Amino acid sequence: MSSERIVDAVQQMKGGGQAAPDIAIAARNLSKVYHLYEAPSDRLKQLLFGRKRQYYKEYTALNNVSFQLPKGEVLGLVGRNGAGKSTLLQLICGTLTATSGDLAIHGRIAALLELGAGFNPEFTGRENVYLSATVMGIGQKEIDDKIEKIIDFSGVRDFIDQPVKTYSSGMYVRLAFSVAISVEPDILVIDEALSVGDGDFARRSFERIMAMRDAGKTILFCSHSLYQVEALCTHVIWLEQGQVRASGKPEQIVPEYQSFLDQFDNKSASAAPIKSVEDERVDAEPVDDRIALQSVSEPKNADVPFSKESVLGSGARLTRMTATADGVSGKVLQLLSRVSHLHLDIEFQTTLVDETPQVALVIHSAGGQLITSCGSWVDGVSPCIDSQGNGRIQIVFEQLPLLKGTYYIGVLLFCERGIFLHDNADPAITLHISQPNKERGVVYLPHRWWVADKAVAQNDCSAPEAMPSAPRWRLLSANDVSQTALLTLFEQVFGAVLNPLVWRWKYRFADTPGSVVLENDRLVAFSGGIPRAGLVFGQPESMVQMGDIMVAEDVRGVLGKKGPFYLAMKDYLAPRVGPGRRYSLAFGFPNERACKVGVIRGLYNIVDKILEPRWTPLPGTEAQSCSPTLIDAATDQNWQQQVDRLWQAMKQDVSDVAIGCRDSQWIKHRYIDKPMADYRLYFVSDATENNLDGQIIGLLVMRQHENKGLELLDMLGSRSSVPALINAARQITSTCQAAYLFAWATPSVLEWLAGTAPQINATEVVIPGCNINGSEHALRVKDRWWLLGGDSDFR
Repeated sequence: MSSERIVDAVQQMKGGGQAAPDIAIAARNLSKVYHLYEAPSDRLKQLLFGRKRQYYKEYTALNNVSFQLPKGEVLGLVGRNGAGKSTLLQLICGTLTATSGDLAIHGRIAALLELGAGFNPEFTGRENVYLSATVMGIGQKEIDDKIEKIIDFSGVRDFIDQPVKTYSSGMYVRLAFSVAISVEPDILVIDEALSVGDGDFARRSFERIMAMRDAGKTILFCSHSLYQVEALCTHVIWLEQGQVRASGKPEQIVPEYQSFLDQFDNKSASAAPIKSVEDERVDAEPVDDRIALQSVSEPKNADVPFSKESVLGSGARLTRMTATADGVSGKVLQLLSRVSHLHLDIEFQTTLVDETPQVALVIHSAGGQLITSCGSWVDGVSPCIDSQGNGRIQIVFEQLPLLKGTYYIGVLLFCERGIFLHDNADPAITLHISQPNKERGVVYLPHRWWVADKAVAQNDCSAPEAMPSAPRWRLLSANDVSQTALLTLFEQVFGAVLNPLVWRWKYRFADTPGSVVLENDRLVAFSGGIPRAGLVFGQPESMVQMGDIMVAEDVRGVLGKKGPFYLAMKDYLAPRVGPGRRYSLAFGFPNERACKVGVIRGLYNIVDKILEPRWTPLPGTEAQSCSPTLIDAATDQNWQQQVDRLWQAMKQDVSDVAIGCRDSQWIKHRYIDKPMADYRLYFVSDATENNLDGQIIGLLVMRQHENKGLELLDMLGSRSSVPALINAARQITSTCQAAYLFAWATPSVLEWLAGTAPQINATEVVIPGCNINGSEHALRVKDRWWLLGGDSDFR
């Protein structure tokens, strides 16, 4: 049976009860025992004489495994080979039956295990699509509607009517993957690979999996890549010898498991050493002292530049790196601990249009132990890329604190999320570190000795100083505190309970929800950021919405630069917002009184404001002048194409403003995927009584309020279509029997509304811009923001 099997609705094993509505997978005391026979004849003996004697040995692959996977979560499975991970995945997918225990699954499953296992080699690619789809429980009509998209995504259209036995292994797996993900599952099971195939398809398959995660699908991810597990998962289970050894948050379990592996590596005398760059022998002389990096798809040759004519299969490839220490460049460097400066200049080439690749470095000891790592995206820095797609970034390790020994530096080129690996060269540089003293270990930690009440500086015993007290405030990433603590602070500050699903939706695309401040381990402040792609005067730029600024009531009066409000804001904004940083601009929606605190402290300037235009419903006699149609995203297969077409038309009219992207991906995330949302999306056409076949000219997003008003949250279309869109919105207001139509809008939006005769009301809401890394950068869009209520996360 194919491992891409689909499990519809609720599948149960061994009579278990129904899973809770918010639980995708529930396992209770799940066990799997295999019978191992020394000879085939022993199976027959067991059937005939099994009551008197046992002719097999038992092997317990799983032993009383219990867990629950909530909907929308990403569960990581880690463990050594033979720990039971694959067995558990096969039980969940239904390709194995449990020996004992209960398993309840709520939703449809797609599994990326042995892709193509159900293909018939004599059938054509098209016939195998229908065969696999039938096995997975997809109806004929559904697969008829999807087959063209499956073929296009797989990239095997020219061979789709040829027997798959003539396919290459890459073509085979691409077609199988395309079928497996076409079922729009509720639960995705992944064994090891976050992408399949190679080159461009690997990147596209990764993006498809990430899109499913971002859409709130439940994912079960089994991998030996601990970095990917920690970056992707919300919860981790560690299996050892068929049992759950530990489970919890990734930042807790992954280090424990890594330490466990390191202990085994240290005990293994046969562990193979990492191959040094200097062990590579090539006949060609280096063109210069710079080091050309090895592509994952090319033979390693550390002395020859990577060919720029090579095909950039995944869209980005490393090309060269210059390593310099103490004025000497090369691939093998001699450094003095805590004295030498190490400078690395990394170059790459990219053909990606909508993504800036990110660079990471890893440093390993000679024994293979990971000493440290760093990533440009983690530090809020993006490489520079010229018009030809040549990227470059530099990094300096000042007074490198590694202690004596040999170390290897690897260079990795990641996607913007820091998960998908475009290319790597590991190891790329060899470092030989020497030191004048006898200190042992791998790294020097800055320290000071204390004698009674005196601080003794290194090499100086005459520096009396009082013992420093512990700081009152402690800064952390929001990833390092529990979601429960964050939501509790939210309720205390705003007086409302926020559903955890909404919190996860809000910060789904962020590397961290924000920065937090603790006072004696109590969470007292939070500053968040919600990423947003946009256009500034017609050019694409990355933005971030400042959101959920929270300070506990009892410390709200500490407003200085050493207080929790300022510390949280600066810790989040300073490394991320401004020229050359991840986000060029930041914006928010505070009231003017709250904003003044940040202005006084130099955190931001007020760059715009929110007004409230209001219209009366369209009278019944005029109600047929436009044609709005409610969108059903579940059945309308073309709505995203229409939205993207409208956004392309709108982009032509926004070259004089700063505006957030409004493509179909963002519209879907903001209004369709938001949990417990009650938005209504309407397409508006120019159809009339005399011309019923009108063209769609715009999109409206509406929401009914308890005060009997109908809010226009968003609109999409060319500037010339706005009068017709407002008429349609007023018609919808009349149909809904709402008292009036209103919107939140900046003055730049009101310029588009000229001629629609709204009544303009003032609000207390202003738009701040981040001032930390230079006010000029934020002030370049002063009074030019194009924002509606839908640009916030809370309307």
